[in-house]
Amino acid sequence: MVHLKKIDILWVVHFHQPIGVFAETKKKFTHKATLPFLQSIRDHPQVRLSLHFSGNYLVYLQENEIEVIELIQKLITEKQIELLGGGFYEPIFCYLSNEDSLLQLEKLNRFLKNTFGQSPKGVWLAESIWEPYFVELLCRSGYQYTILEDSLFENAGITPAEIKQPFLTQFNQHAIHVFAYHSSFSKEIPFKDIKDIHSSFVQISHREGMQLLCIAQNGELYGFWPDTREQIYHRGRLENWLQYLENNASWIQTRLPSEFIDGYWPIITLPSGGRKELQPFCLPYKATLDYISAFNDLKVRFDADRFLKFFRGGHWLTFLSKYPEANHIHKRMLQVSAKIRLLPKEFQEEIFDCLLASQGHTVYWHAFKDGLFGNYIRDSAFYHILKAEKMIKEKAEHLVPPIEQNDFDADKFPEIFLRSSHCSLCIEPLYGGSITEFNFLPTSYNLANTLQRHPCYFPEPVPPDMYIEDWHQRTLFLDHFVPLSTSAYDFANSSFLEYGDFVNQPYTIVELVQNAKGLSVVLERNGGLYFINKMFHFTIRKEYLLSPQGELQVNYTITNNDTVPIELLYCCEINYSILSVDSLDRYILIKDKKLNPGMIFEEEQVSEWTIYDKTRNLAWQWILPEEPLQIYHFPIYTVSYERGLFAKDYQGSTFEILKSFHLQPKEKMTLKIITKFLNS
Repeated sequence: MVHLKKIDILWVVHFHQPIGVFAETKKKFTHKATLPFLQSIRDHPQVRLSLHFSGNYLVYLQENEIEVIELIQKLITEKQIELLGGGFYEPIFCYLSNEDSLLQLEKLNRFLKNTFGQSPKGVWLAESIWEPYFVELLCRSGYQYTILEDSLFENAGITPAEIKQPFLTQFNQHAIHVFAYHSSFSKEIPFKDIKDIHSSFVQISHREGMQLLCIAQNGELYGFWPDTREQIYHRGRLENWLQYLENNASWIQTRLPSEFIDGYWPIITLPSGGRKELQPFCLPYKATLDYISAFNDLKVRFDADRFLKFFRGGHWLTFLSKYPEANHIHKRMLQVSAKIRLLPKEFQEEIFDCLLASQGHTVYWHAFKDGLFGNYIRDSAFYHILKAEKMIKEKAEHLVPPIEQNDFDADKFPEIFLRSSHCSLCIEPLYGGSITEFNFLPTSYNLANTLQRHPCYFPEPVPPDMYIEDWHQRTLFLDHFVPLSTSAYDFANSSFLEYGDFVNQPYTIVELVQNAKGLSVVLERNGGLYFINKMFHFTIRKEYLLSPQGELQVNYTITNNDTVPIELLYCCEINYSILSVDSLDRYILIKDKKLNPGMIFEEEQVSEWTIYDKTRNLAWQWILPEEPLQIYHFPIYTVSYERGLFAKDYQGSTFEILKSFHLQPKEKMTLKIITKFLNS
C-alpha cells in the first residue's frame, strides 16, 4: 500500500451581491447558490471551511432569509465554519481613505460579533486586490490573516513549490499572515472528475515537507448559473467532492486558517496586485490588446513559466483614469466623506452609514459585464452619495452651499455646483462646459447617470450591429456643429461628422453670481469650426441660471467671429438616464404622444416635452421658449459578455436639439432652453 502523507486543505467560499442589484437577483442567488451550498455543507459535518459574506448581503439575509442566518449560526456553533471579515460593503481599500477603510472593516467586524457571536480573525479582500500598506490597515482593525491569489506570490519570486504554508508579511512595524490560494484548483474543484482531483492530490502528497493547499471560490459557482447548477447539483459534483473529503480524511484534512496563525512562517513582501485574469483590464484599451497579444505569444513557449510569473498588467487605480464616469463617482464619494469629517462627531456615524454603501468596489471597474457598466449599480452609488450630502446639509448648511466652486476631482481645474432645494447640478467647465450631474434631490436621483460607449475587449468577435464606440462622454449641454444632412441615425451610430472643437474641450469661467434671480454661471469658449483645411473662429457663450425654485434656464449666444459666412447645423446634446426602457412607468411625453426612452425618433416643431419616471416620482419638463425646433432622440447601449453570450445594456438616452444657421461675419445666434421638475 502506498503511504500518503497528510495534506491540509483550506477551503474558502465568498458570497456577495452588490448594492444596487435587484431584490429578485438576491433572492435567486440565495436560493440557487447560498442556501443549497450551506445545506450540503451541513450534511457533511466532518468538512470544515471558511466562509465570507459581505455585510450588505448579510443584512439582506437577516431581513428576508432568516433560515440562512440560522443555518450559518448552527455551522458556527458546531465549529464547522469560520467566518471571514472584510469591508462591510465589499470595497477595495486603495480607493478609500484609511479612515473610511477602517470604518468599513470595523462595521463588518461589529456586525459579525453582534449577529453570530464571533469576531473574525481573517479578512477577505475583494478581487484579491493588495497593497503593502494594507498590512497596517488590517492590523489596526484587529485582523490577523488574509487570503490572496497565488499569482501575487509568484510575482514576489515565490515558486509554486514553495507555496505550501502560510507566510508572514510586514509593513513598518505591523505584520499579518497571508495564505496563497491555488488559482487553478480554485477553478477546477468541484467540476473536475474526482479521479483527476485524487491524482493531483496524490502527487502533492509525495512532495517533501508540509503541504497546505488553499482553495478560494466565489459562491456564484455553486449554482447561480444554469450550467454550473447542472454540474454542481444535478450531476452531483459538489456531493462527490464532499464525500471524497470525508472518505479520505485519514490523509486529507480540512482545516481553518486561524489554526495556523500561531506558527513560525517565512517573511515575504508582496507587491501591489490583484487577480491575474483581471489585470489586462486594468490598462487602457489599446494596452489591453497589446497585453493579451503578448501574453498569448508567451504562453505557447515551452519555457513560458519563466516569463509569465513576472508578467503583470496595470494597477487597479487605472480604472479611474480609464473610465471618467467611475472617476466622477469616486471623487464625489471622497468629497462627501471629507465633508462628513467636518461635522461634530455625534453626527458622523449615521451619515457615514449611508455613504459607505457607495464604496462597494463593483461600481468602480469593468471587465466583460456589469460593474461600472451596470446602470443600477451606478444609480445606487449616486443615491447614497446624494442622500449623505442631503444629511450633511441638514446638520451644517454651510458645508453644502447654493453655489460652490471646487476642484473635487483633482484635475487642477474647478468644477461648479449649483443647488436649490429640489435640484443640484455639477458643471464641468473643462469638459465642454457641460453638466455631469443633474440631481432630482427628493429621491436622490442623478439623471446624468449615463455612460459613454467605451471601447472594450471581448474574447470573441462582437456582432457588428451591437458594437458602437463613442468619442465623447455622455453629459448634458454638449455643443455640436455638423452638416445639415446629419440624421438621428448618424448620431445614434456615432458616425456623424463633427466640425467644431467644443464638445470635449474646456470653457472659461466668465462669471459666477448669486442674486435674487438665483445662481448664475457664465462660460465661454473661443473655439473653431474646421473644414476646407481651415479653422473658422466661433465663440459659444452659455449661461446656466438656476432659480430658487429649481428651474434651470440655459442661455446660448453663438457668434461667427470669422470673416466669411457659415451655414451648418448646431446641435445641443442632452444625455439622460431613467435606468430602464422596459417599464411602463418610464416614458417621454411629446405632443400628447407617449414615447419609449429606448426608441430612435425625430420630431419637428417641438416646443416642449416631459420625461417621466413614476418609480422615482419624477416629471422632468423641457421647454424651448423662443421657437419650436426639430429634435432627435436615441438610446445608448453598451455590450456585455457572459458565458459565451453577448447582450446589450441600456446606459441612457440622448436628445439632440437642432438649429440650422447661416451666420454672417460677426453675426450672433441665440438659443434658450428651460428645464424644471414639475413635481418639486
